[in-house]
Amino acid sequence: MKAPDVRLKGERVTLRPLTRQDLRIMSRWPQFRDPLYRLFDWPKRSDASDDLWFYQLMRDKQRVYYAVENEEHKLIGRISLREIEGNRSARLGIGFGPDYVGQGYGTEALEIFVQHFFDDLGFDRLVLDVAAVNDRAVRCYERCGFRQVGTHYQYAGADEDMAFLRTQEYGHLRRFFKREHYRNVMLSYDMAINRKEWLSLQGDDSAQS
Repeated sequence: MKAPDVRLKGERVTLRPLTRQDLRIMSRWPQFRDPLYRLFDWPKRSDASDDLWFYQLMRDKQRVYYAVENEEHKLIGRISLREIEGNRSARLGIGFGPDYVGQGYGTEALEIFVQHFFDDLGFDRLVLDVAAVNDRAVRCYERCGFRQVGTHYQYAGADEDMAFLRTQEYGHLRRFFKREHYRNVMLSYDMAINRKEWLSLQGDDSAQS
């Protein structure tokens, strides 16, 4: 479905509804240089496939996407909600273009969005899953108050995508990956934050009520 018609402004980033044109830009983002982070690249699709994807998104009441712009009004990332259950809970997704990671944009965008999620949209609980090898993302979520509540394995990619794990540089990460039912899977953390926890982080007395 379409995101609320809002512009959520921070010091350096702005969140707004995702548009078709945003998909054109995201589909042309370069790959991550690090083969580990290529596992999280935004998929390359044709314009026709993007149009179909966007059409399906607008009709899906359990998914919504926001675009993230930087101070130069460039599209640098996206934030999504899926598995939306009334105003009880939803699952977060977040990703940034390779040229914009490691600069604090993700943490700022997430802090703005979580406030919007609890204050404006009135949800009770926000959950997410994150690859255990993605230290950068895990630290970002922890800074924003998310706590680990479980683990699971999810599909990681084809054998050629996993080739980097055979090198000495990435050998220490092999413990996070395994073969399961003839597929490559990787360990993921389940994380969550609820309204009471978020209010407590803001120092809001109402968190104790």
